[in-house]
Amino acid sequence: MGRVLIGAAAALLIAVIVGYVMMTRYATGRAADQQRISDLQQQNEKLGDENAQLTADLAKVQREQERLQAANDQLSKSLESARLTGKVPPLPEGALPYPPK
Repeated sequence: MGRVLIGAAAALLIAVIVGYVMMTRYATGRAADQQRISDLQQQNEKLGDENAQLTADLAKVQREQERLQAANDQLSKSLESARLTGKVPPLPEGALPYPPK
């Protein structure tokens, strides 16, 4: 009977030690996962902010491009009109066409 109790106590002690080791490893892994999640959330927020800034910059550049295109069209019409009326001399030989093609 004593041997059975000693054997059961030893098995219980081994089970407790194994359980503690597994619990410690699980807690360590969970902490590492939580840290990775936190880092990824911060990175996601940073990229979202950067995306918003780049979107605003792109819209600004597109507005500027549209404005320049309208000005270019207006200048092209004015130049063509001036050529027809004879106020502006024609382009010399070998000159690039306006607007460049």
